[in-house]
Amino acid sequence: MARERRHPIARSREAAAEHQWEAPPARVGAGGRAWGLDGNAAVRHLSTVQTGDVQYLLSRAEKAFLAGQLDAARSDLVSARSRAADNPAIFHLLALVQWKSGRSDEAKEAFETAAKLAPGQAQISMHYADLLCELQDYEAALRLYERVLATAPGYEAAFKRALLLQRLGRLEEALAELDRLAAGAPGLAMLHDTRGAVLAALGRVPEAADAFDRALAIEPARASALRGRAWIALQRGEPTAVDLHTMALRQQPGDTELILGLSAALEAEEAPRGRDLLAHYLGANPGWLAGHEQLSKMRAEAGESDAFHRSYCEALAQRPRDRALHASHWAALSRAGRQREALAAIDRFRPFVEEDEKLLSLEANIASEAGDQARADRLFARLGEIPDILPLRAWHALRSGDPELARTLLERLVARVPGNMAAWADLELAWRLLGDPRQNWLSGQAGLFREIDLDLDPKSLARLAEVLRGLHRTRAHPIGQSLRGGTQTRGRLFWRADPEIAELRAAVERALAAHIAALPPEDAGHPLLRHRNRRFAIEGSWSVRLSGGGFHVSHIHPEGVLSSACYISLPPGIGDGRTRHGWLELGRPPVELGVTLEPLAAIEPRPGKLVLFPSYMYHGTREFSAGERLTVAFDIVAK
Repeated sequence: MARERRHPIARSREAAAEHQWEAPPARVGAGGRAWGLDGNAAVRHLSTVQTGDVQYLLSRAEKAFLAGQLDAARSDLVSARSRAADNPAIFHLLALVQWKSGRSDEAKEAFETAAKLAPGQAQISMHYADLLCELQDYEAALRLYERVLATAPGYEAAFKRALLLQRLGRLEEALAELDRLAAGAPGLAMLHDTRGAVLAALGRVPEAADAFDRALAIEPARASALRGRAWIALQRGEPTAVDLHTMALRQQPGDTELILGLSAALEAEEAPRGRDLLAHYLGANPGWLAGHEQLSKMRAEAGESDAFHRSYCEALAQRPRDRALHASHWAALSRAGRQREALAAIDRFRPFVEEDEKLLSLEANIASEAGDQARADRLFARLGEIPDILPLRAWHALRSGDPELARTLLERLVARVPGNMAAWADLELAWRLLGDPRQNWLSGQAGLFREIDLDLDPKSLARLAEVLRGLHRTRAHPIGQSLRGGTQTRGRLFWRADPEIAELRAAVERALAAHIAALPPEDAGHPLLRHRNRRFAIEGSWSVRLSGGGFHVSHIHPEGVLSSACYISLPPGIGDGRTRHGWLELGRPPVELGVTLEPLAAIEPRPGKLVLFPSYMYHGTREFSAGERLTVAFDIVAK
């Protein structure tokens, strides 16, 4: 499902929970022989260079450390250090003691000393790198792992380096290392599990599924592999999604992300048990915000328009002072277009709102959306120059007929956060209203958007349409999304294994490559062209089915750099050049802004046509009278 933005409140999230597989902090257990001094061997080594007192102190410190008696271990090591300040073993163990005690700065200092005294000791560098990973100093940690591999190549350092490359987003390098390790140790479930996570992040979904399956064949109860495989099954619409989530939950009972996934998998099978499952868990955990949010969306899509937020009301009866729960409820009401109800609920919670800037910001935005300009003006004036509310103030300025203020606020925002697509979208409107020539640079350059005929014949499109119709199982449009009078598929459409969808994706990728190659030259200041020479990848993908009277309100997709509309099946007669029923409009402001600007382009739909345009361009569609308008859309991100 797309993440859309019509206004600051109406932002959607994936209907099904997305899981990221990051390695646990790359810290080897700091106890036992993992720290590299084999008890008696260390003492024997010391006996050749140190007095009996130092031998005894180090041995006793090691035993205390292994027993968790950190203060005692530290005391002995400080005494030993005073007698033998040039012995790396003392500083190494002291570093581990300080680390385990939560004294990171002291641990770093001890590691530095140990490394200087024994520059070739791999275990010191390994443990120091582990600490740096925990402190999120990833580049320094990577250098240490690579130093270890240069002097003492081994599995542990190579695997940790691969995990760190994954965390740094250097996925191709991580995969190459993991492939090499897996070739040498094909029976290690951990390697196949991690490969699956990296392959999924690269979008190589069939290979990711195979890697998770190999991990589970070796270790059937491996929790992280079950979690990863279940998520892929959900996104691809596989019939095993429910069973995989159920098995994963047995390994991690009560895991909220898995509960969200299982509820979505059940809902995809058109089973109300998905909603029942969430309602059950929310009964025991009324403060679980993500559960309320997903349940409210599911109930709305099931046609429960009046009761979609019932779980919030029930939870608030138990937790009337829960600010986060109230705020989530108000935002849900606003996304559903029920701003007046949200404001009434805020008024009932008034004493607590007055004390909280975040709640006041939310109230200000909802008031603006409700058209209560006086209330919004008063609240924004009270909030002043808080950086987090710049986009909300700018949106309100546009609604209030003050594009000059909006321009000032938004230019300040994009200077600070050049990748903020929502800010660029509103700045484009402000520039157009003010006649600012930079608007043409932003959205008027030739080649920024393009219509492309995909190389798919009518029979292929007809087969694809039948597959897509089978995926539209909900009864109503999702709240917080742009469509009205239709439904939207869940999961990631282009991850599915259906050959018709695979054929569409291949055609889309060819068209996308041609469009990117024909974009205007790279421009470091431009929100799209700054990425001109980077690698682009498809992120979210979904299908929308509109029926007679259906349309898309004007919106943007703030998490992509390019967005799309691909036409699969259209009603007879749609696309008349005079009425433009069902046409796509680029650049028309959202109606709730009350801004009068004509679209920058109006595009006639036609089966097999793909339209690509910058994600910061507002876009929506005109209504049509009857029939089915079946489309596919996706977002493109820069890697």
